[in-house]
Amino acid sequence: MENPERCSHWGRHEKRLWLLLFFALIIVTGISTNPGKAAGVSPARDIADGRPWKMTMDDGRAGTLVLFQNGTGKMNSGLLELSPKWRPTPDGLCLKPGALLPERCVKLVRSGNLYVGVRAGKQTFKLER
Repeated sequence: MENPERCSHWGRHEKRLWLLLFFALIIVTGISTNPGKAAGVSPARDIADGRPWKMTMDDGRAGTLVLFQNGTGKMNSGLLELSPKWRPTPDGLCLKPGALLPERCVKLVRSGNLYVGVRAGKQTFKLER
């Protein structure tokens, strides 16, 4: 015959287990319905802080890049000043420097306190402060 104390003790543990499983399900459901938080935030969000970055192109030309959270920015490369539009991607960003210039997407790779923009396996620029 089973011990009644043991049965009620098991019931308490079982209730705790079900409660923990219920909360775990709520958390998992919340993560799956909010993919930005689950997958991580695009590295572009770290760059888009409204402060200037020194931008060095792969050919050595230097300038500045400022990106804002609203998807706009400022690009200056000596004599030329542009107002780019940008959007985050899971691993980087897409940048459209101007109305007549095509959008280009890069993967952003962090290296110390700088970011490297990589497209088709090649470095296209680096951003540093």
